[in-house]
Amino acid sequence: MIESLRGLVERTVDSTIHIRIGSFVIGILAPGYFFRSVSAGQELDIPVYLHLQLEGNRIVPLLVGFPEVRDREFFEKFISVSGVGVKAAVKALEKPPYRIASAIASEDYDYLTTLPGIGKKRARQIVAGLQEQMKKMYGAVPSGDDISDSSGEARAVLRQIGVQVAEADRLIEIACSELDKEAGTSAIVKRAMGIRSRK
Repeated sequence: MIESLRGLVERTVDSTIHIRIGSFVIGILAPGYFFRSVSAGQELDIPVYLHLQLEGNRIVPLLVGFPEVRDREFFEKFISVSGVGVKAAVKALEKPPYRIASAIASEDYDYLTTLPGIGKKRARQIVAGLQEQMKKMYGAVPSGDDISDSSGEARAVLRQIGVQVAEADRLIEIACSELDKEAGTSAIVKRAMGIRSRK
């Protein structure tokens, strides 16, 4: 079982992170919220999920990468829903898992149907299958109005550069309180790192 990969990002294209590990370059599928936070030249340590997909008479391995282990755990729960395959799940996760978990826990079907490939029927299946699990995994998740997608992406960036989960959340909370509500990911990360350097 492959748990994680560490290497240098060579390029990112079509939702795939190409990472060099020794003499190999490996393509890793990445959900949109994570893919947008990665760029060539970064050194990454990526938790991965390995899936063996049958295509005709051959088995094709797919690696899916995440900024942290808990996101992989969410993904594993997400694909356990009937009809949600690995590629469909990667496509659907345009937003951070904790944001989607909030929608599942609160039965926010309107939000879930904004995710690529998720219609009303599938949204109902996801809520029916995962609502209680999301409450257990994420506790009292905040409502959609309290969560910024940029904050979620900033959290992924901070995690990738080695900031612990609790510290990343604290820095983002302070940074967002000091910035305009419409602040983007890069502005939040920059302010968060400035706050951290003042410690």
